[in-house]
Amino acid sequence: MIATESKTGDMTDACEMPRCLVVDDENGPRQSLRMLLKEDYEVELAEGVETALRILEDHPVDVIITDIRMPKRSGLDLLKEVKRRYPDTQVIILTGYGQLDTAMEAIDGGAFAYIEKPFDNEAMLSKVHACLQRRREEQRRRTMEYLALEANRFETMGQLVSGTLHDMATPLSIIGSHVEILLRNPDKEDLLVRLETMKQQAQHCNDLVRNTMQFLRQHREGATAFNLNNVVNTCLEVARPYLAAKQVETAVDLTPALAGIRGEMVLVRQAVLNLVYNGCQAMQRQKTRRELRVETWEEPGWVCLAIEDSGPGIPHKQREKIFDTLYTTKGSEGTGLGLTVVRNVMRRHAGEVRIEDSGEIGARFVLRFPAVLNA
Repeated sequence: MIATESKTGDMTDACEMPRCLVVDDENGPRQSLRMLLKEDYEVELAEGVETALRILEDHPVDVIITDIRMPKRSGLDLLKEVKRRYPDTQVIILTGYGQLDTAMEAIDGGAFAYIEKPFDNEAMLSKVHACLQRRREEQRRRTMEYLALEANRFETMGQLVSGTLHDMATPLSIIGSHVEILLRNPDKEDLLVRLETMKQQAQHCNDLVRNTMQFLRQHREGATAFNLNNVVNTCLEVARPYLAAKQVETAVDLTPALAGIRGEMVLVRQAVLNLVYNGCQAMQRQKTRRELRVETWEEPGWVCLAIEDSGPGIPHKQREKIFDTLYTTKGSEGTGLGLTVVRNVMRRHAGEVRIEDSGEIGARFVLRFPAVLNA
């Protein structure tokens, strides 16, 4: 038996029977499938798309078997809703003779398989079992992605806090120097000037702490529309102490009036920060000028971001491996999670990440997001 997943993503009791939902406007096919599956699966029946969606709202199912032609809303409509709301749930489409084009459309839409009516019982049982295996694999993959994201989040927190503490050293040193001078000679004529300087430096420390805390307190709020330029500006601001500590200069070229993207902004920020930190770490041993170039632009249907460093670059033979979990070129200094998280975030947003040649030196990472309007 496989474990099933609750609406929150938690795994339910592994001893529970897998759940199948059969959707057909005709009672005969519904009952036939129920009789076929009931020995090994908990089977629920729905006569249409709306009933099926109500059942899914009450509890998850592992596999949906749906007829493609039904009154009001079709099996393709159900497939689209399921893949949007419950992406791990596997869907088998039942088609009639001569419906191959529609079946292919279903496969393109994310259906696991299509089976023509009348179907062979053994073939149906085999497909349902394969669906359960696919769902288990998807759940494992999502669990690993979640663990990688959480581990990387703590790594990011450490880098942010470390950079903030480093950046606070200068204003605190200035404040300490002025306090020491005033303690030795409290009647100095420039007392007010020194107090104003101390006030400004204290405010600077306060701003550093506030910006860092606001970033760390971000909660995942689900998919929303937002502007990628705003994400870049926020990431560069919170990473400013880290950039200063690594002696990295930035060159920023953001396209104004950039089209919006849709997704989980916290995850996109994490991906962008990972690329910023990755670029800084790639340059940390070089004696020449360290520069991080950031730019955004639009392509038809896409919003793009490039982050390019002036480091030693990545050999072509390593480029296929750098996004693998735990693979790192930094030895004991790397965790191998940063670029894996970037890849997983882009997959989650139906986008892509690629590494491009940036000339004789450096590495250039490009993120491409599907564009939306009015973000």
